[in-house]
Amino acid sequence: MQPSYLSLRDRLLEDFWRRQPAAIGAKLPTERELALRYRTSRPTISKAIAALAAEGWVAKRQGSGIYIAALAGTGKAAGRRLKPRIGYVATSLRPILSHHVCRGIEQAAAQAGRAVEVASTDWDYAIERQKIAELRDNGVEGVVLYPTTCRGAQDDYLAGEFRDFPIVVVDLYQPSMRRPHFLFDNHEAGRGLSRWLLAQGRRDIAFLKFADGVAYRSVDDRLAGYRRALADAGLPEIDGRVIPFTGTGPLSPDHVEAMERFLALRPRPTALITPYDPYAHASIAWLRERGLRVPEDVVVAGFDNLQDEPWRERFPTTQPDFVRMGERAAEMLFERIGQRPTDSSGIVLPCPLWLPSGKGWAVSPAAVDSHRGLTKRQK
Repeated sequence: MQPSYLSLRDRLLEDFWRRQPAAIGAKLPTERELALRYRTSRPTISKAIAALAAEGWVAKRQGSGIYIAALAGTGKAAGRRLKPRIGYVATSLRPILSHHVCRGIEQAAAQAGRAVEVASTDWDYAIERQKIAELRDNGVEGVVLYPTTCRGAQDDYLAGEFRDFPIVVVDLYQPSMRRPHFLFDNHEAGRGLSRWLLAQGRRDIAFLKFADGVAYRSVDDRLAGYRRALADAGLPEIDGRVIPFTGTGPLSPDHVEAMERFLALRPRPTALITPYDPYAHASIAWLRERGLRVPEDVVVAGFDNLQDEPWRERFPTTQPDFVRMGERAAEMLFERIGQRPTDSSGIVLPCPLWLPSGKGWAVSPAAVDSHRGLTKRQK
């Protein structure tokens, strides 16, 4: 079914270009007047006008109005149809994981005959909100959102705003968003990695986590999995082994201060789980500079298998498929285009472990077995 704004665009073309064609430069009614005439909402009118502008039919002049820019059958608008577009709004376009998600979205969009518009928020909650509004007003059909963790609001705007606009959230979803979403099974990843460390005889495991108030869903789920693994093994959580820090970057002052707290623990833990791979890589270098042997004295683990970076180190991690997440999120978005979003169902994707084996490094067979067929929906 064609989205309502594209159906409205076709009605505008019929009324103002074909039945009684207006001259180039003629002024159209305001968006408010058009909304009343066609008995629709202002956002739908705005998207229809944006579609006409993208095709060259109209020109919008700030503070002045909307004007005819081409006649039917002439100019750059002749014979053109706006290719349907979706948006991808990401916290940043620098991290490789964001690129992987984008690649998956683009692959799914190409299969569906759609284009993708990309925007970056630079981890800013207000800019995220602004970018979604801009994409909606410019006529995109919906957005895949990789949300910022720095939300700065107890009641997320996603729960109450843009309710007639499809948005699918990936990876860092929080229940307060009340949107369809995709997650990796980071709880099982944290549990599985902790169980593997315990099986290696590393029974005193520390965990670097982001500070309370930093809503980082993947790290929170991994910490819950770590605690579950200790409980399953009948081990108490030892005081001081969960080390919070603000997470401003590997080897930033707050990361170094957290590592100093780790080094001061007695007895010293024999394993350290970090939030994700760049912290693991930096922590290994820092520990070795202080005379510790890694992994002999301390095994350091990460998440997300970013070891295709130009790093010398190899360490236990996970191997989530972010490209597939992008594909699945785009496909879910297509299903919701033209519908009023009413659910916040989620799909959990497998997150297997990437561990040392007799032949090098490979996906853990146990992890594959435990995740086989995992596609569960959560309310």
